Amino acid sequence: MGVIIFTKEKPHVYLGSANDSNKKNFQIGRIQFYMNWACFGFCAVKNKTNFSKLQNIMVLIGGPIVSLVLFVTAYLAKAEVTHFETKNFLNGIIYCNLFMFIFTIIPIRYPNWWKPYAGLPSDGYQILMLLKRGIN
Repeated sequence: MGVIIFTKEKPHVYLGSANDSNKKNFQIGRIQFYMNWACFGFCAVKNKTNFSKLQNIMVLIGGPIVSLVLFVTAYLAKAEVTHFETKNFLNGIIYCNLFMFIFTIIPIRYPNWWKPYAGLPSDGYQILMLLKRGIN
């Protein structure tokens, strides 16, 4: 969301790794989707060297905000649903997005056992580093 709202760049949404085997499946507007069967995903921008620090922060905060919005939406929807399987599906969305929000907003470097993110900084960590340097 941050890439779409605060830049003119094309976001590349990956489900699975960002290697040559993960080809572009489809595109909606500027958003390009690359999808393989996987339990992880991320959004990348090819050219972010021209971003201001504020744009970088807004791009980084976009992922955790979307996770939080999906968590709240599923939580509120669950209160209105009576169908058992639908409630279970919404529970999955609730827990998954709460987990994603917490572990992307906390400023950490992911541990080695947390493949494929091993050693990478969380969005919260990157935002904290940008804030420490000041916003231009």
